[in-house]
Amino acid sequence: MEVANVITAFASVATAVIAGLALYTWKREFIGKKKIELAAEIMLAACELQDVYIHARIPAISKDEIDEAHKWIKAEKESHPTNADVYPERLQYLVPHRRLEQQREVLDRFRSLQNQAYIYWGKEIMSAFLKLTSYNLIILQASKDLYYGKDTPEYEHLHDIIFYKMKDGQIVSGDKISTDINNVVEEFRRNLEPLYMDKRSKWCP
Repeated sequence: MEVANVITAFASVATAVIAGLALYTWKREFIGKKKIELAAEIMLAACELQDVYIHARIPAISKDEIDEAHKWIKAEKESHPTNADVYPERLQYLVPHRRLEQQREVLDRFRSLQNQAYIYWGKEIMSAFLKLTSYNLIILQASKDLYYGKDTPEYEHLHDIIFYKMKDGQIVSGDKISTDINNVVEEFRRNLEPLYMDKRSKWCP
C-alpha cells in the first residue's frame, strides 16, 4: 500500500507539473500571438494615418472642398458668433482642416492602440505614438491660424505646414513635414517589423 501511495503521489505531482508547463507554454504562445497581431495592427494604423496627412496637405483643392469649407465655417459662425468669421478669400486655408476632420476615425483608431502598445513595448513606443498624433494638431492649428490671420510675413511659414511645396506642378522633394512624419513611421517599422517579417508586404510599401 505504501508503494502504491508513493506512486499515486508522484503521479499527482507529475500531472501538476506537466499541467503547469503546458499552461506556461500556452500563455507564452498566446501572448506572443497577441503581440504579433498588435504589432501588425499598429503598423497598419500608422501607415493609414500617414496617408491621411499626405492627403490633407495636397495643394490641389476642388470647388466642392471650398464649398464644404464655406458651409462649415458658416455653421461655426452661427453656433459661435464671437469665435468664427467668414472670409471667402481664405477658405482654401480651411481645407486641410476639413480633410483631417473627415478622417478622424483613422486618428481615433490609431490612438486606441496606445495603451495596448505600452503593455508590450513601454515608454519608447509611446513617444512615437505621441509624435505621430501631434501632427494632426499641428496641421489643424496652422490651418486655422492662416484662415483667421492676416497675409503678413509672420504667417508665411504656416503654408509649408498645411500644404506641400510645389514647383512646376510637382511636389518638391524634401518637404520637412512629410520627412518628419515618415521618420516616425520608420521608427514604428524598426520596432515592429521584426515581429511580422513574413507579412510586411501587406502594409507600407
